[in-house]
Amino acid sequence: MTMSSTVSVPATRSLNMLPNLEMEGATKAILNLNMAEPFTPQAQEYLRGLGDARGFGKVALVGQAVAALLVLPALEMLGGLPSLIFKGFGSEAVYEVDAASYRHNTVRSRRKDLAQGETFAGYTLLDGSGRGLTPVQLSELATSLGVDPSMIRTLSVDMGQVDMGNVTAGMVEKVIATGITFGDLTSGRTLFLPGGAGIVASFMGVTIYGLGESWPRTLRLAQDADKVFHLAEVVDPQGMRQWGVGLSAELDAAVPRVTLTGAISSEARERFLALAQEFGVEVRG
Repeated sequence: MTMSSTVSVPATRSLNMLPNLEMEGATKAILNLNMAEPFTPQAQEYLRGLGDARGFGKVALVGQAVAALLVLPALEMLGGLPSLIFKGFGSEAVYEVDAASYRHNTVRSRRKDLAQGETFAGYTLLDGSGRGLTPVQLSELATSLGVDPSMIRTLSVDMGQVDMGNVTAGMVEKVIATGITFGDLTSGRTLFLPGGAGIVASFMGVTIYGLGESWPRTLRLAQDADKVFHLAEVVDPQGMRQWGVGLSAELDAAVPRVTLTGAISSEARERFLALAQEFGVEVRG
Protein backbone atom coordinates (compact mmCIF):
# COMPACT_ATOMS: atom_id res chain seq x y z
CA MET A 1 0.00 0.00 0.00
CA THR A 2 1.39 3.43 -0.97
CA MET A 3 1.61 5.89 1.85
CA SER A 4 0.62 9.50 1.21
CA SER A 5 2.17 12.29 3.24
CA THR A 6 1.54 15.99 3.54
CA VAL A 7 4.24 18.58 4.15
CA SER A 8 3.90 22.28 4.85
CA VAL A 9 6.48 24.44 3.10
CA PRO A 10 7.36 28.12 3.58
CA ALA A 11 5.85 30.73 1.30
CA THR A 12 8.02 30.27 -1.77
CA ARG A 13 7.23 28.90 -5.21
CA SER A 14 7.20 25.11 -5.04
CA LEU A 15 6.78 22.24 -7.50
CA ASN A 16 5.53 18.78 -6.57
CA MET A 17 6.11 15.98 -9.09
CA LEU A 18 5.25 13.11 -6.72
CA PRO A 19 1.77 11.52 -6.75
CA ASN A 20 2.01 10.25 -3.16
CA LEU A 21 3.03 13.54 -1.57
CA GLU A 22 1.04 16.69 -0.90
CA MET A 23 2.91 19.98 -0.53
CA GLU A 24 0.83 22.84 0.76
CA GLY A 25 0.74 25.73 -1.71
CA ALA A 26 2.79 23.88 -4.33
CA THR A 27 2.12 23.45 -8.03
CA LYS A 28 1.34 19.75 -8.34
CA ALA A 29 2.22 18.42 -11.79
CA ILE A 30 3.02 14.75 -12.29
CA LEU A 31 5.51 13.84 -15.02
CA ASN A 32 3.94 10.85 -16.76
CA LEU A 33 6.65 9.12 -18.79
CA ASN A 34 6.37 6.98 -21.88
CA MET A 35 9.20 4.52 -21.26
CA ALA A 36 9.31 3.56 -24.96
CA GLU A 37 10.10 7.11 -26.08
CA PRO A 38 13.18 9.34 -25.54
CA PHE A 39 13.07 11.16 -22.22
CA THR A 40 14.53 14.54 -23.20
CA PRO A 41 11.57 15.70 -25.33
CA GLN A 42 9.20 14.52 -22.62
CA ALA A 43 11.04 16.50 -19.94
CA GLN A 44 11.02 19.59 -22.16
CA GLU A 45 7.31 19.23 -22.92
CA TYR A 46 6.61 18.83 -19.22
CA LEU A 47 8.51 22.00 -18.30
CA ARG A 48 6.83 24.01 -21.06
CA GLY A 49 3.48 22.70 -19.84
CA LEU A 50 4.04 24.32 -16.45
CA GLY A 51 3.35 27.72 -18.04
CA ASP A 52 6.10 29.62 -16.26
CA ALA A 53 8.70 27.19 -14.90
CA ARG A 54 10.87 29.93 -13.41
CA GLY A 55 11.66 30.42 -9.77
CA PHE A 56 10.75 27.13 -8.13
CA GLY A 57 12.66 27.26 -4.85
CA LYS A 58 11.44 23.90 -3.56
CA VAL A 59 10.90 20.81 -5.69
CA ALA A 60 9.76 17.26 -5.04
CA LEU A 61 11.42 15.59 -8.01
CA VAL A 62 10.01 12.79 -10.13
CA GLY A 63 11.05 9.38 -8.81
CA GLN A 64 12.49 8.09 -12.11
CA ALA A 65 16.22 8.78 -11.87
CA VAL A 66 17.06 9.76 -15.45
CA ALA A 67 13.99 11.98 -15.76
CA ALA A 68 14.96 13.72 -12.51
CA LEU A 69 18.45 14.33 -13.90
CA LEU A 70 16.94 16.00 -16.96
CA VAL A 71 14.48 18.21 -15.12
CA LEU A 72 16.85 19.41 -12.39
CA PRO A 73 19.53 21.08 -14.59
CA ALA A 74 16.80 22.91 -16.52
CA LEU A 75 15.25 24.13 -13.27
CA GLU A 76 18.70 25.31 -12.22
CA MET A 77 18.72 27.80 -15.09
CA LEU A 78 15.10 28.75 -14.49
CA GLY A 79 15.70 29.94 -10.95
CA GLY A 80 18.75 28.27 -9.40
CA LEU A 81 19.23 24.82 -7.95
CA PRO A 82 16.23 24.35 -5.65
CA SER A 83 15.85 22.72 -2.30
CA LEU A 84 14.80 19.15 -2.97
CA ILE A 85 11.94 17.74 -0.95
CA PHE A 86 12.43 14.10 -0.07
CA LYS A 87 9.73 11.77 1.10
CA GLY A 88 11.05 8.79 3.01
CA PHE A 89 9.50 5.36 2.93
CA GLY A 90 6.48 4.46 5.00
CA SER A 91 6.05 6.82 7.90
CA GLU A 92 9.50 8.44 7.65
CA ALA A 93 9.47 12.22 7.89
CA VAL A 94 9.57 14.46 4.86
CA TYR A 95 12.62 16.70 4.78
CA GLU A 96 14.50 18.91 2.35
CA VAL A 97 18.08 19.47 1.24
CA ASP A 98 19.29 22.70 -0.35
CA ALA A 99 20.91 21.43 -3.56
CA ALA A 100 22.64 24.75 -4.30
CA SER A 101 24.20 24.94 -0.85
CA TYR A 102 25.23 21.29 -1.05
CA ARG A 103 26.95 21.81 -4.41
CA HIS A 104 28.69 25.08 -3.51
CA ASN A 105 29.52 24.59 0.16
CA THR A 106 29.93 20.84 0.57
CA VAL A 107 31.10 19.55 -2.80
CA ARG A 108 33.11 22.21 -4.62
CA SER A 109 35.56 22.66 -1.74
CA ARG A 110 36.51 18.99 -2.15
CA ARG A 111 37.87 19.37 -5.69
CA LYS A 112 41.33 19.65 -4.16
CA ASP A 113 40.94 16.11 -2.85
CA LEU A 114 40.46 14.56 -6.28
CA ALA A 115 43.23 12.25 -7.43
CA GLN A 116 46.13 13.74 -9.33
CA GLY A 117 47.29 12.19 -12.55
CA GLU A 118 46.68 11.92 -16.25
CA THR A 119 43.25 12.13 -17.79
CA PHE A 120 41.96 8.76 -18.97
CA ALA A 121 42.07 8.61 -22.77
CA GLY A 122 38.71 6.84 -23.07
CA TYR A 123 35.33 7.15 -21.39
CA THR A 124 34.73 6.79 -17.65
CA LEU A 125 31.39 5.40 -16.51
CA LEU A 126 30.50 6.27 -12.92
CA ASP A 127 28.20 3.43 -11.93
CA GLY A 128 25.63 4.32 -9.30
CA SER A 129 23.76 1.05 -9.71
CA GLY A 130 26.48 -1.25 -8.37
CA ARG A 131 25.78 -3.72 -11.15
CA GLY A 132 27.93 -2.36 -13.93
CA LEU A 133 27.05 -3.06 -17.55
CA THR A 134 26.48 -6.45 -19.11
CA PRO A 135 28.67 -7.29 -22.12
CA VAL A 136 25.71 -6.53 -24.38
CA GLN A 137 25.04 -3.16 -22.71
CA LEU A 138 28.74 -2.30 -22.89
CA SER A 139 28.74 -3.11 -26.60
CA GLU A 140 25.65 -0.97 -27.11
CA LEU A 141 27.25 1.94 -25.28
CA ALA A 142 30.49 1.60 -27.24
CA THR A 143 28.52 1.66 -30.49
CA SER A 144 26.63 4.75 -29.32
CA LEU A 145 29.90 6.50 -28.52
CA GLY A 146 31.69 5.24 -31.63
CA VAL A 147 34.55 3.59 -29.71
CA ASP A 148 35.81 0.12 -28.91
CA PRO A 149 34.44 -1.34 -25.63
CA SER A 150 38.00 -1.41 -24.29
CA MET A 151 37.90 2.42 -24.25
CA ILE A 152 35.21 2.44 -21.56
CA ARG A 153 36.14 1.91 -17.93
CA THR A 154 33.62 1.54 -15.09
CA LEU A 155 34.10 3.01 -11.61
CA SER A 156 31.56 2.25 -8.90
CA VAL A 157 29.85 5.06 -6.99
CA ASP A 158 27.13 2.77 -5.65
CA MET A 159 26.11 4.06 -2.21
CA GLY A 160 24.81 0.72 -1.01
CA GLN A 161 22.34 1.23 1.83
CA VAL A 162 21.59 4.95 1.64
CA ASP A 163 20.93 6.77 4.90
CA MET A 164 17.45 8.08 4.17
CA GLY A 165 17.82 10.58 6.99
CA ASN A 166 20.93 12.09 5.36
CA VAL A 167 20.76 11.19 1.69
CA THR A 168 23.99 12.99 0.66
CA ALA A 169 26.17 11.44 3.38
CA GLY A 170 29.31 9.92 1.90
CA MET A 171 28.60 10.84 -1.71
CA VAL A 172 31.59 13.15 -2.17
CA GLU A 173 33.91 10.62 -0.56
CA LYS A 174 32.54 7.85 -2.78
CA VAL A 175 33.34 9.75 -5.98
CA ILE A 176 36.77 10.84 -4.77
CA ALA A 177 37.60 7.26 -3.72
CA THR A 178 37.24 6.07 -7.32
CA GLY A 179 40.49 7.84 -8.20
CA ILE A 180 38.82 9.94 -10.88
CA THR A 181 40.66 13.18 -11.65
CA PHE A 182 39.43 16.69 -12.30
CA GLY A 183 40.70 16.25 -15.84
CA ASP A 184 38.49 13.19 -16.23
CA LEU A 185 35.46 15.07 -14.92
CA THR A 186 36.01 18.00 -17.27
CA SER A 187 37.01 15.99 -20.34
CA GLY A 188 33.47 15.53 -21.61
CA ARG A 189 34.05 11.77 -21.43
CA THR A 190 32.61 11.07 -17.98
CA LEU A 191 29.25 9.27 -18.01
CA PHE A 192 26.84 8.42 -15.21
CA LEU A 193 24.66 5.36 -14.73
CA PRO A 194 22.22 6.32 -11.96
CA GLY A 195 20.88 3.85 -9.46
CA GLY A 196 18.14 4.07 -6.89
CA ALA A 197 15.37 6.64 -6.55
CA GLY A 198 15.34 9.95 -8.36
CA ILE A 199 16.34 11.89 -5.24
CA VAL A 200 19.42 9.71 -4.63
CA ALA A 201 20.46 9.79 -8.30
CA SER A 202 19.92 13.54 -8.41
CA PHE A 203 22.23 14.25 -5.50
CA MET A 204 24.89 11.95 -6.93
CA GLY A 205 24.51 13.90 -10.17
CA VAL A 206 24.89 17.17 -8.25
CA THR A 207 27.98 15.70 -6.56
CA ILE A 208 29.62 14.81 -9.88
CA TYR A 209 28.62 18.23 -11.24
CA GLY A 210 30.07 20.01 -8.22
CA LEU A 211 33.39 18.16 -8.36
CA GLY A 212 33.64 18.85 -12.08
CA GLU A 213 32.18 21.70 -14.07
CA SER A 214 29.21 20.18 -15.87
CA TRP A 215 26.46 17.62 -15.52
CA PRO A 216 27.61 14.24 -16.86
CA ARG A 217 25.90 12.55 -19.76
CA THR A 218 23.60 9.92 -18.31
CA LEU A 219 22.66 6.39 -19.35
CA ARG A 220 19.13 5.07 -19.33
CA LEU A 221 18.55 1.34 -19.42
CA ALA A 222 15.19 -0.14 -20.37
CA GLN A 223 13.70 -3.62 -20.58
CA ASP A 224 12.80 -5.27 -23.85
CA ALA A 225 9.90 -7.69 -24.39
CA ASP A 226 11.97 -10.48 -22.81
CA LYS A 227 12.60 -8.40 -19.65
CA VAL A 228 16.28 -7.95 -20.59
CA PHE A 229 17.78 -4.53 -19.94
CA HIS A 230 19.42 -2.76 -22.87
CA LEU A 231 20.84 0.72 -23.35
CA ALA A 232 17.82 2.82 -24.27
CA GLU A 233 19.59 6.17 -24.65
CA VAL A 234 22.35 8.45 -23.45
CA VAL A 235 20.86 11.78 -22.37
CA ASP A 236 22.58 15.13 -21.86
CA PRO A 237 21.64 16.92 -18.62
CA GLN A 238 24.14 19.69 -19.40
CA GLY A 239 22.28 20.25 -22.66
CA MET A 240 19.07 20.54 -20.64
CA ARG A 241 20.78 23.24 -18.61
CA GLN A 242 21.34 25.25 -21.78
CA TRP A 243 17.81 24.49 -22.92
CA GLY A 244 16.62 25.98 -19.64
CA VAL A 245 18.49 29.20 -20.45
CA GLY A 246 16.62 29.41 -23.73
CA LEU A 247 13.25 28.70 -22.12
CA SER A 248 13.88 31.37 -19.51
CA ALA A 249 14.62 33.88 -22.26
CA GLU A 250 11.45 32.89 -24.13
CA LEU A 251 9.33 33.30 -21.01
CA ASP A 252 10.89 36.65 -20.23
CA ALA A 253 10.33 37.91 -23.78
CA ALA A 254 6.67 36.87 -23.64
CA VAL A 255 5.89 39.03 -20.60
CA PRO A 256 3.81 42.10 -21.63
CA ARG A 257 5.39 45.34 -20.44
CA VAL A 258 4.50 49.00 -20.33
CA THR A 259 6.73 51.93 -19.45
CA LEU A 260 5.40 54.92 -17.55
CA THR A 261 7.02 58.21 -18.43
CA GLY A 262 6.33 61.85 -17.76
CA ALA A 263 4.55 63.53 -14.87
CA ILE A 264 2.18 60.87 -13.56
CA SER A 265 0.31 61.46 -10.36
CA SER A 266 0.63 59.04 -7.48
CA GLU A 267 -3.06 58.19 -7.77
CA ALA A 268 -2.73 57.42 -11.49
CA ARG A 269 0.38 55.32 -10.88
CA GLU A 270 -1.38 53.26 -8.22
CA ARG A 271 -4.30 52.63 -10.56
CA PHE A 272 -1.94 51.61 -13.38
CA LEU A 273 -0.08 49.25 -11.07
CA ALA A 274 -3.28 47.64 -9.81
CA LEU A 275 -4.56 47.17 -13.36
CA ALA A 276 -1.21 45.80 -14.53
CA GLN A 277 -1.11 43.30 -11.68
CA GLU A 278 -4.62 42.15 -12.52
CA PHE A 279 -3.70 41.40 -16.14
CA GLY A 280 -0.11 40.19 -15.60
CA VAL A 281 1.58 43.24 -17.15
CA GLU A 282 5.01 44.38 -15.98
CA VAL A 283 5.25 48.11 -15.32
CA ARG A 284 8.53 49.95 -15.73
CA GLY A 285 9.37 53.56 -15.03
